[in-house]
Amino acid sequence: MDANVSLESESDSGNGASKPRALSLLATHRPRNVSWVQAAALLFGDWGTSRLYVLGLAFAASGVASFWFICAMSLLVLAVAWAYTQICRLYPDGGGVYAAARQRSQVLAVIGALLLFADYTITASLSALEAFHYFNLPDIHTLMHPLSPGLWAIVGIIVIGLFNLLGPKHTAGFAIVAAVGMIAVTLVVTIGSLFNLSPKDVGLSLQPLHEKPREIWLHFVAIVLALSGVEAIANLTGVLKKPVSKTASRSIWVVAIEVAIFNVLLALVMVATAREVPDLNTHQNDMLAFLAGHHVGVWAEWAVRILGGILLLSAANTAIGGIIAVLYLLSRDRELPQALQSLNRFGVPWIAAIIALAAPSAVLVSTHEVEHLAALYAIGVVGAVAINVALCALHPRLRRFYRKVPMVLLGALLIAIWITLAFTKLHALYFVSGVMAVGLTLRWITKRFADDAQKPSLLRQAIVEQLTDEAVAKPKVLIGTYGSTALADQALSYCQQHEAALVVCFVRELSLNHRFDSVQGRLTIDTDPVALKTFSEFLAKGHEKGVPIVPAYDTGADAATAMAETAALYGCDRVLIGSSRKGTLHRLVKGTFQTRIESLLPSEITVDVLQPQM
Repeated sequence: MDANVSLESESDSGNGASKPRALSLLATHRPRNVSWVQAAALLFGDWGTSRLYVLGLAFAASGVASFWFICAMSLLVLAVAWAYTQICRLYPDGGGVYAAARQRSQVLAVIGALLLFADYTITASLSALEAFHYFNLPDIHTLMHPLSPGLWAIVGIIVIGLFNLLGPKHTAGFAIVAAVGMIAVTLVVTIGSLFNLSPKDVGLSLQPLHEKPREIWLHFVAIVLALSGVEAIANLTGVLKKPVSKTASRSIWVVAIEVAIFNVLLALVMVATAREVPDLNTHQNDMLAFLAGHHVGVWAEWAVRILGGILLLSAANTAIGGIIAVLYLLSRDRELPQALQSLNRFGVPWIAAIIALAAPSAVLVSTHEVEHLAALYAIGVVGAVAINVALCALHPRLRRFYRKVPMVLLGALLIAIWITLAFTKLHALYFVSGVMAVGLTLRWITKRFADDAQKPSLLRQAIVEQLTDEAVAKPKVLIGTYGSTALADQALSYCQQHEAALVVCFVRELSLNHRFDSVQGRLTIDTDPVALKTFSEFLAKGHEKGVPIVPAYDTGADAATAMAETAALYGCDRVLIGSSRKGTLHRLVKGTFQTRIESLLPSEITVDVLQPQM
């Protein structure tokens, strides 16, 4: 559980006598059950799939010289990988840009989160577009041939977004299988292609750079992509298996080294192939598939198309989930309107989910060119990573000279790349400026018109006063609530008859596939206005009937598990739930609540179903 209210007895320091029980919040951590393999699969979904479009973009920008720029980009990937191993070590409970910047400035943290929003928006658009380039589906409309992959991508994003409204599905196992399959195919394609090329062709293709330094820098900046996945790893440090630094480092280095080595080898194959395929530039959007078919065979081409397309759609799904999580996080911390926290019956912030569906679709309506999307993508991700790296360079625990100096230099390099993108890709600057303007305006409005929150000390005082030793010693009955008090009278009457205390378990059922929570700023009983109102109403009704109220608060994706854990924690004899009036779709996705909670509880705890009174 994320956070629970528990009862603790305190002893008087003078005579050892027991004081009345007092309330305290247990700032418990989520289970650390994410292994380095699962984290690596998530990272590969971003870094590993980048070769599906970076190769073509690099060749379109600089032709046969693209090999050297791919080498430079691979070195940057390794440098950023090293930096984030340090970030994950310094922030074991959440090292994303929002958590890191929040310790310095709340405004800077919001700017970092908005850059992530821009990054995830373009990631979803670019990944979905490239997925359908690789699938090579027929045109939706023959009169709109140039827009066909873009239209397919919009359809794909809408479908993915609608599925996200039903709650994210845990597909880590599938992601691992798909990632392993993609690595295997890449290995086969790389080896097969290298054996198919003569050393002479390779040697003749590796020509020195003749461009001016300014042109070299601009070509390099144009292909700086696929860095956002490491931000997701940093945000996951709160659930990574301990030791966090070792788990994070292993996942980051395994993927970073694979990406760096194979991107360089495939770039070598690409520039060597250009000598025998003059129109290679026409395969900009599906370069890896073409290389597989040209050097290995049709079966390899279709393996790349199918696996690559699936992984790209998976990356789009992850990005949509990231948008939802960013918006929910900012709303939870009172930086954006509270309406973004509104949950549907599946525990998904539905307004945030609609925005996550609409934003990438709107981008694809305005542009379907991969080059334009790449620039939009780079300015968001480079900005977020630059802020995080620069702040890490100033961290007091980064004391070693051999760590601090490289971190400062890398931060300066990333800032220079961001500034270059801003001045050379004006449409990208307009995009990120628009995101900032809307986000910061909404933040100002939220701060300006925010209602004064109820002081948690008043609720705590009321709880402490009615939880005497005698009240705590009574048998306990648990009732779960999402914020409704419809069953309060029945539950209190039952407790009154059986001389029991009522444990009110408020469950904020939240389905997010990104874990942005850190120890600081986590949603708790003190910061959730709906929970405060619910507990206050139960306390008032309990006072009337003489029934002690024990509040318990939890957030998570599974209300049944949360309630079962709370019942066991407080030693409850009975659990009361309301009868479900939800539709067939909800039962299909979530299952029958009574059956699930009964399967989680020990046999000695009885589950009773209450019918709401009309």
